[in-house]
Amino acid sequence: MKRFAMIAGLVVLLAGLLAMPGGAASFDDSNPCPASGPLLVCPTMQVGQSVSLQLRALAGCDNYRWEITNGSLPAGLSISSGGNITGIPTGSGSTQPWVTVHDLTASEGGPSWCGGDNHSERQFVFNVTAGISIQDQSVPGGTVGQAYSKQLTALSVTSLNPVQGSPAQATWSIQSGSLPAGVALSPSGMLSGTPTGEGSWTFVVKASGGGNASDTETETLVVRQPITVTTELGKTKGEVGVPVNVAQTAAGGAGTYTWTAEGLPAGVAVGADGTVSGTPTIPGRYSFTQTVTDQEQRSTKVNGTLIVAPKLAIRTLLLKPAKVGRAYRAKLATLGGIAPTTWTIRGKLPQGVKFAAKTGALIGIPRKAGNYRLTVTALDSLDASAKKTFTLVVK
Repeated sequence: MKRFAMIAGLVVLLAGLLAMPGGAASFDDSNPCPASGPLLVCPTMQVGQSVSLQLRALAGCDNYRWEITNGSLPAGLSISSGGNITGIPTGSGSTQPWVTVHDLTASEGGPSWCGGDNHSERQFVFNVTAGISIQDQSVPGGTVGQAYSKQLTALSVTSLNPVQGSPAQATWSIQSGSLPAGVALSPSGMLSGTPTGEGSWTFVVKASGGGNASDTETETLVVRQPITVTTELGKTKGEVGVPVNVAQTAAGGAGTYTWTAEGLPAGVAVGADGTVSGTPTIPGRYSFTQTVTDQEQRSTKVNGTLIVAPKLAIRTLLLKPAKVGRAYRAKLATLGGIAPTTWTIRGKLPQGVKFAAKTGALIGIPRKAGNYRLTVTALDSLDASAKKTFTLVVK
C-alpha cells in the first residue's frame, strides 16, 4: 500500500510539473518588428497600400492571443486575436500603441496543459508615410497613323478620407504586358507615339516614388481606324427663314458617336445623330467646326463654310407706266434668296404684253389703256417665295 501511494504521489507531482508553462509569453524582438531600445519598431507602411503583418511571440504555451491595450493602430488597420495586423492605412503619421500577448489557455482553446494567463506587454511603433497613387483611371483610344499622347500622373497621398496629397514625381515603367507598335512609355510617364496597326493591348504601368512607395494600374489601349465623316453641309446654301436639314454619317472608331459643332448660324445645331437642322435667323458667311467623338474618346474635326442668304424679297417697288402702241419693258428684281429664281403672275395683262417666267420681265406693246392689277410671286431654288401686287397703268 505504501509503495502504491508513493507511485501515485510521483504521478501527481509529474502532472503538476507538466502543467506549468515554460515562462510567460514574450515578444520576438527580431521579427517582424525589431527592437529599438524598449520599443518594437515595425516596417514602415504607406498610405493606400495593403498591409498584412503577423506579430510573433516566444515561450509560454506556444499559442497566443493578442490585443491593443493602450493607444491605437494607424487608421485603417486592425489586429486579429491571432496577432495579424491587416488593412489599408488611410493617413500618414506615427502611432505607438501598447500590445499585450497572452498565453492561450485551455479554456480559450489552447493546449490542455496551459492553465494560467501568463502575458507580456510591449510598446510598438507604427510609421505610415505618404503613399503614391496613379490618378489615371483609363487611357484614351489610339488611331492608326495618328500621333498619340497621354501624360500619366500620380499623387503623393497623405490621406484617403478625404483624398489629400500633392502631385508626385514618379518614375514610370511597364511592369507587364506590351504597348502597341509605335507607342512607348517614358520614365516621366508620357505615353506617346504613332500606332501602326489596329488591336487591343493590355499592360500594367508602375509608378515608383520616394522610398519604397509605388503603385500599379492595369490599362488597355485600343487602336482603331480613323474616324471619317461623310457630309454635304459644306456644299449646302442656307437662307434666312428656310429650314436646314442635312444628314451626316461617321465611320471608323468604335461604338456610337457624339457630335458637337461651333460656328453654325443662329437657329441651326447638330443633333445626336449628326443631322444638322434648324432655321437660320441671321444672314452671313459662317465658318464652322464639327467634332465627332467615339465612345473611346477618339475624335476628328471637320471644317466647313455655310453661307446663309437674306430672306427672299421682291425689290421692285412700282411698275413704270406704259403707253398704248409703244414698246414696253419692265424687269422685276429680287433681294436675297438663292438663285435661280422663277416667277409666276396672276391677274389680267394688257393686250400685247407678255410675262417671262424665267426673267420676271414684262415685255410687249400695249393695245388698250387701263389700270391692270397684277400679283407676282418669286420662287428661289430653296422653294422660298415672295409675293407682291402691282398696278400697271397703260395710258
